[in-house]
Formats: sequence, C-alpha cells, structure tokens
Amino acid sequence: MELKNKTVVITGGSSGIGKATAIQYAKEGANVIIVYKEDGQGALSVKDLCAEYGGNHAIVKADLTNKNDIEKLVAFLAEKYHAIEILVNNAGIFMGSKTASDGEIFQAHFDVNLLSIVHVTDALLPLIKQGKIVMVSSIHGRLGHGRPEAAAYSAMKAALDNYTKNLAKELAPNILVNSVAPGKTMTSMWEGLSDAELSEEAAEQAIGRFITADEVADAILFLTKNDAMCGEILTIDGGMSLITLG
Repeated sequence: MELKNKTVVITGGSSGIGKATAIQYAKEGANVIIVYKEDGQGALSVKDLCAEYGGNHAIVKADLTNKNDIEKLVAFLAEKYHAIEILVNNAGIFMGSKTASDGEIFQAHFDVNLLSIVHVTDALLPLIKQGKIVMVSSIHGRLGHGRPEAAAYSAMKAALDNYTKNLAKELAPNILVNSVAPGKTMTSMWEGLSDAELSEEAAEQAIGRFITADEVADAILFLTKNDAMCGEILTIDGGMSLITLG
C-alpha cells in the first residue's frame, strides 16, 4: 500500500507512539488527523511537525469514551476528508493497582483500552472502503505476560488482541486489521523514574534498553504498507519475552 495522499487517523496522537507514528506517516506523504483528549498544545506541535513534509493535516479534540465526541469526529472526517484509508487505534491508559481485583481500575481500562476502540472503529468503518486498521496493544496482553499490579491493563490488552483477530476475519480482504504489541517503550509513562530505576526496567529486555517510539512507529507503518499481513499481532518487545518466559 502506497501511503502518499492517503488519509490516516491516529488516536492518542499528541505524544509518545502516536506522535512518532504521525510524523512517520507525514514523511511518507500521508494526510494525518491527530485525535487527542486533553493535550491540545502537544497535538498542535505534532501537526506543525507533520506540516514540514506537506500534506493536509488536522487535529481533533475527542474523548473516545464519549459517543457524542465520536459522532463529531466522524462528521468532521466525512466533511473535510470524505474517506480515510488508515486508522491507528493508539489511545490508551495505564493505571497500576496494588491489588489484581480493583474494580474501578478494571472499569477504567475497559472503558478506554477496549470499549472506546470498539466504538470508534465501528463508527469510522463506513469511511474506510479499502484500507488498514492497526491496533496498539502490548506485550502485557500476550499469554503469560503482565503482573498483578497491571492485571487490568493486561486483561484489556488481551481482549483487544482477540478483538483484533475477529475483526480481521470480518473485514478482510477489503480492510486488513493487525496489531503491534510493544514492550517497554520510552514514553511519558516512565517520566519521574530515576536513572537507576530506568536501568532496572530496561534490563528486563534482552536488548538492554527501552524501545523507542520511532521503532514502534516503524512497525505500524510496516503493517500498513504490507498487503499480506492480516490478523497478526506483531511483537516488538526487545526480547522481553525471552527473559520473562525463558
């Protein structure tokens, strides 16, 4: 799939993996719509960076747990772009818990990391006649991964992986659905940790360092360019599973 002049919607596009992915698509000549919930300044900054490569980019403020906001997003895209070719479901949260059975934490992760993705994908499907959908999952969602204090996050990523597989079966061959499952990636999530703590976290990956947001973005672009990948969950964990499951 050629990306030049294609229209790409990236949720959670104001920072981290979403930001890196937006810029990568812009470099390929795509039109990028950056969807954000709160960080409008960050979204504007990403749009400006994308504009350096030309294209017709935009930012849209939307809480994807709010159906009215999703409807406004769809209306904007239908009016300004008419159709889209690529959807990257990147928006998500991580909330740790001291117990594996914290109901409020599970509900929050269910609402944001699973149900909002189902709703926004369903709402945007009429605008995607032929194209690609990429989910941003996590190595935590894979069998045997995760930890008790991240049980809610891991459970919803596992559910997202299953949703990805079933959506891929439903939409192929016109729309190909895949997912990336990153390990520890250097984003704002890790801000506040000391150098010693960061080194300890990085040591859990065989590469001995954090994955960069650009490296995950590279994988997302690969999945959208490749027309033979369907229903795949591409692991980018820096060899974490070799250590944690080895």
